[in-house]
Amino acid sequence: MSATLVILNANIKTMNTKQPTAQAVAVCNNMILKVGTNRQIQPLISKDTQVLDLEGKTVLPGLIDTHIHVADYGRCLMWLDLTPVASLAELKQQIQKKAKVTPKGNWIIGQGWNETRFKEKRMPRISDLDGAAPNHPVILYREAAMICAVNSLALKTAGVTQKTHAPQDGTIDRDPKTGKLLGIFRDAATSLIWQAVPEPNEATLLEATAYAAQKITTAGITSVAWLVISEAELPIIKKLYLQRRLPFRVNVLVPEALLEKTTDFPRDNFLRICGAFIIADGYLDSKEAALTKPYSDDPKNCGKMLLTPQQLTTAVGRAVAFGVQPVIHAMGDKAINAVLTAIEQTPKRQIRFRIEQAAVLNKPLIARLKKQNIVVSIQPKVIATEFAVWSADQRLGNRAQLLHPLKTLLDSGVAVAAGSDCPMEPLSVLLGMQELVLRPNDPKQRLSIDEAIALYTLNAAYCLGEEALRGSIEKDKLADFTVLSKDPQTVGPDNIKDVPVEYVVVDGKVLRSN
Repeated sequence: MSATLVILNANIKTMNTKQPTAQAVAVCNNMILKVGTNRQIQPLISKDTQVLDLEGKTVLPGLIDTHIHVADYGRCLMWLDLTPVASLAELKQQIQKKAKVTPKGNWIIGQGWNETRFKEKRMPRISDLDGAAPNHPVILYREAAMICAVNSLALKTAGVTQKTHAPQDGTIDRDPKTGKLLGIFRDAATSLIWQAVPEPNEATLLEATAYAAQKITTAGITSVAWLVISEAELPIIKKLYLQRRLPFRVNVLVPEALLEKTTDFPRDNFLRICGAFIIADGYLDSKEAALTKPYSDDPKNCGKMLLTPQQLTTAVGRAVAFGVQPVIHAMGDKAINAVLTAIEQTPKRQIRFRIEQAAVLNKPLIARLKKQNIVVSIQPKVIATEFAVWSADQRLGNRAQLLHPLKTLLDSGVAVAAGSDCPMEPLSVLLGMQELVLRPNDPKQRLSIDEAIALYTLNAAYCLGEEALRGSIEKDKLADFTVLSKDPQTVGPDNIKDVPVEYVVVDGKVLRSN
């Protein structure tokens, strides 16, 4: 049998313990035919074989992002990117430039600003934004934490006035002397403005999502777990699939309440309904993760559970009965305990349970995670952001010693997989690997390069229940590869994020990264 694709002269990290490295690989159609040396693979080359001589470049199993909001990323690609902005003056210039090409009355949306990078070291105010775009409602999201800055027309359009009260778990910033609105909304209060922003129509969202898919492929990703936020995304996914515009494999995670809306979805190696998303508690940065004992810097606050034990057990049971993976967000130790109890009470089937961002752990909880064979899915940049935004030691005290204890989890035999949480965090698997290796705030939990790679390959495939098909480069697995210009092992921990992606191979087809 001859190969349809052969890769030669490569530094192949197979993630297969029986054959950790190789020089060449042969593919027949969409499956791996043989892995070995150049000499072993060359007899499989025919006149019709596509041959890639990589001249020493590094090949990894196709990278898998286990937590990404693809449609939201598409929306955000239509927004102003304010990450590079270094002053309020520059921020105003960006808004003014956008206003010139935006019809009057249409929203200007941006994201990525951070006042710590501004020359003025303060947040943008209503007066700043009014001067830049008086004829457009403006809403600009901060880089980290759920905070937005808005102008007067955004307030008017949203019906927000001086008399408007912040919703529970939200804050509206006011001038301490006059009580006037400053245009800064935090946490749940951001929804007061966002609810007035019109949804893009289906055609616009379709094209934005298709563009996002191309950007994801460029980042070296061959497979995603696509977290659906709203029902409007479901027809978008189906249309992109039927139009053959999905350049990577898609595992769809839907809110548990939308499971019945997915019964007519196509299912094959490129698209499947993978899981049901269930939210048990809130986030640490807003002190809404449910803790057994109060936050160390807030003695009356233990966070809160968003579901009762009965609701949690029912939701998990519904996902299992539907035949999909329960994917449960639980950050605090109280929430993790409740989730484990619900799982322990659920009749077992051939389904792998998964907890998202199991952050505040202890030894008994880790033992239960191992016993129940539960996968912990994390987003490394989220971990870094949490440490950058607030002090774990102040907020959690001694509990911070086992905050996102990834090395401890792996050494205990608990499977850990990783994703980006894009667009809330940057789209970059390599940046995620770098964060895992550096862990500046917790050196004891640093991972090796190979362990970090595993979180996006073999472990990620295991997380999705597809380790028999992908996650490593070995015979009879799907031919998905990511080709890097350099070996992440050799560039130094601080430079992993800058390693260029040369190619991706998806289903045996070579796609250039740019």
